[in-house]
Amino acid sequence: MANQIPVSSTLRIDFETGLNEKGALVFKRRTFSNIKVEATADQLFSTAVAIASVQDYPMGEVTRVDTYSLIG
Repeated sequence: MANQIPVSSTLRIDFETGLNEKGALVFKRRTFSNIKVEATADQLFSTAVAIASVQDYPMGEVTRVDTYSLIG
């Protein structure tokens, strides 16, 4: 059976920057690498809220991307 070992985590925050000519929302994404793989969802969300509080645009989606190494 294969095992997975956490390698890295990335925090992505999408900000709503306005509307396009068709009226759909336009987003700008900020990516923060080298996040501790042990960080909890609550810790990452609190961090995203703190970062969003000093931005010009409202926060949209917050995403965590985890990378694993698979060992057989």
